[in-house]
Amino acid sequence: MSDKHNLMGTESINKALARLAAPAIISLVIQTLYGLVDSAFVGRGLGDDGVVALAALAIAFPVFHLLICAGSGVAVGGSSYISRGFGSGNKELVKKGVGNMISMAIAVSIICTILGLVFLDPILMIFGATETTLPFAHDYMFWIILCCVFQIVTITINAIVMAEGNSVYSMCMYIFSSLTNVVLDYIFIFEFGWGVQGAAIATVISQMLNVLILIFYLYKVSKLNFSIRWISAKLSVYKEIGKIGISEFLREGALVFTLIVMVWNLNIYGTDSDVAVYGLINRIYGFAIIPMLGIVQGMIPLTGYNYGAKNYDRVRKILKTALIWATAITTFLMIVTYVFAGQIFTFFIPNDPELVKGAVIAYWIADICLPVVSLQMIGSAFMQALGKARASFILAIARQVVMLPIIMIIPYFLGLIGVWIAYPLPDFIVSAVAAWIIYKQLKALKVEEKMNEKYTAASV
Repeated sequence: MSDKHNLMGTESINKALARLAAPAIISLVIQTLYGLVDSAFVGRGLGDDGVVALAALAIAFPVFHLLICAGSGVAVGGSSYISRGFGSGNKELVKKGVGNMISMAIAVSIICTILGLVFLDPILMIFGATETTLPFAHDYMFWIILCCVFQIVTITINAIVMAEGNSVYSMCMYIFSSLTNVVLDYIFIFEFGWGVQGAAIATVISQMLNVLILIFYLYKVSKLNFSIRWISAKLSVYKEIGKIGISEFLREGALVFTLIVMVWNLNIYGTDSDVAVYGLINRIYGFAIIPMLGIVQGMIPLTGYNYGAKNYDRVRKILKTALIWATAITTFLMIVTYVFAGQIFTFFIPNDPELVKGAVIAYWIADICLPVVSLQMIGSAFMQALGKARASFILAIARQVVMLPIIMIIPYFLGLIGVWIAYPLPDFIVSAVAAWIIYKQLKALKVEEKMNEKYTAASV
C-alpha cells in the first residue's frame, strides 16, 4: 500500500505518469503496428486487387469495431463491479462479478455471431460496401464474426487482469499475440495465397492464443484462485454490469457512425481507391495518437487518487503535465508522418504513384488537427477521473455529433476535397469546447479546494 501511495501521491508527476503510461503505450504500439503491417500485407500481397482489398478492410473496420465495443461494454461494466469487491474486501462479490463477466461475454458473442452472420452482407452494404468491395469485405468479416467469441472474451478477461494491477502481463500477452498474427499474416497471404481470408484467419488464431494465455493467468497467476464453478448467469448481476457498460458501448460505438458517413461520402464523391486511402489515414492517425492514449490511461488513476486524497494542487499539475506531454509528442509524430507521408503510403500502395500523391494530400489535410486533439482526450479523461461522467461523455461523443452536419454540407459544395477538409474541422471545434470545459472545471476545483480548507480549519 505504501508503494502505491508513493507512486500516486508523492512521486514526481513525470515519473509517475511515465510508469503508469508506459505499459499501455507499448501494448498499443505493438497492436497498431500489427494493424499497419496487416494492411501492408493485404495491399502488397493481393497484386492488382490490393487497393480494392484495402478499401474492403476500411469498410469492414466499423463492423470489427462494433465487436470491440461489445467486449468493452462487458469489460468496463464488469471491471467496475469487481473493483467494488476489491475495494470493500468482499471476495464473494468479486467471484460473482468475474463469473458473470465471463458468461455475459460468451452470451454477447453468441448474439453477435448469429446476427452478424445472418445479416452480414446487408450490414456491409449499409456500411458502404460496393459491388467491387463487398466480396473482399465479406470474406474478411465472415471469419472475424464466426469466431468473435475469442475477441470479446479476451477483452473481458483482460479487464480482470488490469483490475488486479497486472498491466505488464497484459502487455506481454498482446505483444506475443500481435507478433504471432504478423507471422501468420505473411504465411497465409504470401505463401498460401489466401488473401483477405488469410488475414482474418491469422487474426482469429491470435485471439485464440490470447484466450489461452488469459485462462492460464486465471488459474496460475491470478491471486483470485479462480474456479470454473464461479461462472454463472444471474440477471441481477448482468443488469449491474450493463448499467455501466452500456455507456461505454455507446461512447465507443458513436465512432462507427462517423466512419460510415465518411465512407458514404467517399463513395459519392470519390472511388473505392479513396475509401482505401481513408482506411490507411485512419491507421496512421491511430498510430500517431498512441502516446496520447497511453497518457490518458496513466493519468486517470493518478488524477483520481489525488482528487480522492484532496491533493488539489497535484491534480492541477497532473493535468498540465499530461497536456504538455500529449501535445508535444503528438505534434512531433504529426511532423514525422507529414515529412515521410509519401514513403508511408508507397509502402502500402506500391504500384499506383498517382494514388499515392492524392493520398499524401488527403493525409496532410485530414490530420492537420492532431496537435489539438490532446485537449479532447486529456479533457475527457480528466473529467472521468474526477467523476464528472456527463462532461466526460459529452467530450467523448462531441466529435461524432459535430461531424455529421459538416460532412453532409462541405463535400456538397467542394466534392472529394471537401470530404478531406471536413475530417479535421470537428476536432478544432470540439477542442475549443474541451478547453472551455477544462477551464470551468479548474475554477470549480479551486472553489472546492477553498471549501475543503474552511471545513478542515473548522474541524480542528
